[in-house]
Amino acid sequence: MMRSMFAGVSGLKTHQTRMDVIGNNIANVNTAGYKAARATFQEMLTQTLRGASAPTSDRGGTNPQQVGLGVQMGSIDVKHTQGNIQPTGYITDLAIEGEGFFILEDGENRLYTRAGMFGLDRGRDATEDGSSDGGEEAVEGSLISLVSGHRVLGYKANSDGVIDPNAKLEPLYISASEGISPKATDTVQFAGNLDARYEPGRIVSRTVQVYDSLGREHTVIVDLQRRVQDSAWQWSTRLSVTSDRIPSDKRGLIQSNATYKIRNNGNGGFELIDDSDPQDIKVLAKSSDGLVWTIEDPDNYTFELSKQITIDDLDRSDNNVIVVRTASSGNGLVLTADVALVVDEENDGDNGVITFNPDGSFLGVEPEESTIAFSPARAGNLTIKMDFAQFTQYANDFTGRFLSQNGYASGALESYVIDQNGVIVGSFSNGLTRPLGQIALAKFSNTGGLMRAGSTMYVETANSGTAQVQAPGTAGYGTIAPSSLEMSNVDLSDEFTEMIVTQRGFQANSRIITTSDEMLQELVNLKR
Repeated sequence: MMRSMFAGVSGLKTHQTRMDVIGNNIANVNTAGYKAARATFQEMLTQTLRGASAPTSDRGGTNPQQVGLGVQMGSIDVKHTQGNIQPTGYITDLAIEGEGFFILEDGENRLYTRAGMFGLDRGRDATEDGSSDGGEEAVEGSLISLVSGHRVLGYKANSDGVIDPNAKLEPLYISASEGISPKATDTVQFAGNLDARYEPGRIVSRTVQVYDSLGREHTVIVDLQRRVQDSAWQWSTRLSVTSDRIPSDKRGLIQSNATYKIRNNGNGGFELIDDSDPQDIKVLAKSSDGLVWTIEDPDNYTFELSKQITIDDLDRSDNNVIVVRTASSGNGLVLTADVALVVDEENDGDNGVITFNPDGSFLGVEPEESTIAFSPARAGNLTIKMDFAQFTQYANDFTGRFLSQNGYASGALESYVIDQNGVIVGSFSNGLTRPLGQIALAKFSNTGGLMRAGSTMYVETANSGTAQVQAPGTAGYGTIAPSSLEMSNVDLSDEFTEMIVTQRGFQANSRIITTSDEMLQELVNLKR
C-alpha cells in the first residue's frame, strides 16, 4: 500500500515539473528567438514479485509479476523548429531562416542565439598601447546583442571590401569614420554602334569623367571621326583643364565669358594673353612652370590649373597656342582650356584608329596599346587604357557611348544595410557601396544537445557536438531575413492542451494518495 502512495507522490512531482515547463513556454510566447520545451516521462524501477517460469511437459509457463514504483522525468527537450518571421523595420534586427545560430563573444567563450535583436554601442577603447601583442585598437560602433551586450562575431572585410569566409572570427563593428580611399582611373570602356552610314570626316564627341590619385575629377573628351580613306574610325582625346576659382576682385583684366590664349613667352615660361586687338596684346597672367599663374594687377594674385601646361602641349595645339575660355563661378570666374593628349606615345601621335571586320564586328585598334597619359596637378601621373572592344559598325543608329571607368573619389560612410547572406554593405558619399563584414552562423550535429545559458542563448555541450561555422547562405545553415526577428515557436493551442492533460494527470495522482490514505485508515480501524 505504501508503494502506491510513493508512486502517487512521484506522479505529482513529475506533473509539477511538466507544468513548470508548460508555464515557461507560455510565459515566453512573445520572446524573440525562444524555443519551446517538452517534458516526457518514464517509469521508475519495478519490484519483481515473481519471475517468469518456462513451460514444462505437463504445465504451462508463467509470466513475471512486477509492481512499478512510480514515474520519473524522462527528458526535457527543446523543439528547435522554425519560428515565424516578423518584420520590425530596424536595420540591425536579423532573423535566421534555417538551422543556424548567431555567434556571440563571451570573453574566450562563445554563446549561440537565434534572437537577432542587435544594435550598435559606442565602441571600445584601445587597450594597453593598441599594439598587436595583446593590445586592441579603439573601434567605433561594435555590433552587439541588445539583450545581453555580447559582441556579434563574423568576418571582417579588407580595405578592398573582400571577405574571406575562412578567416578567423572577429567582433563586427560599423564605424562612422569608415571611408574609401580614392582610386586613380586606369581603364575606360566604350560600347555601342558606330553608324557605318556616317559620311567621312564627321566627328562625334563623348565626354568621360576620370579620377586622379587624389580622387579629383577630370574631364576627358574623346573625338570619334569617320576616316575618309576607309571604313575605320579615328579617335583622339582632349583634356579639359580648369583653374581654381578666381575672386572677382582679384581677376585683374580677365573678363567673364571671354576667350583668351596661352602662349610661350620665349623664356621657357607662359603667358595668358588677350589678342582681340592685334595692335594691343595684353598679358593677363604669367607662369614660369605652366601650373602656378600670377595676375600681377592688382596684387600678384596666384591660382593653379588642374594640369601643368607644357611646351609639348603648345606644340600639339593649332598655331602653338591653347585657347582659354572663361565663365562665371559664384563670386568669381574660372578658366577652361582643352589640351590635346598623346595617343601613340612611341610616335608622339595625337590619333588612334579603330578598325572593323567586313561584317561590322570589332577588329582591333592602332596602336595596339591604346592609352592616354597626363600629369594632374599635385597628383600622380595617370595612364589610362582606352577599351573600344565593345564597339560595332553596322548601318544602324549611332549609339557609341562611354560605358564605364574604374576610378573614384574618396568617400565617407553614409548608411549601411545587411543582406540575405549576412553581408554588411556600406554606402559611401562617392556613390560606391562596399562590404564591411559578414555575420557568421554556427550549426551543430545535435541542436537538442545545446544547453540554455539564459537570455535566449545557448552553449555547446559534449552531446551537441562542436560548432561548425560558415557564412549565411551555405547549404544547411540558412539565410538572413534583414530588419526582422524570429518569433517564439510556442504554439498556444498545444500548450493549453498539454496544460489540461497535465492538470488531469496531477489530479489523478492526488487521488492515488487520498485513496491509499483511506485504505490505510481502514486498516488502522480494524483494531478499535
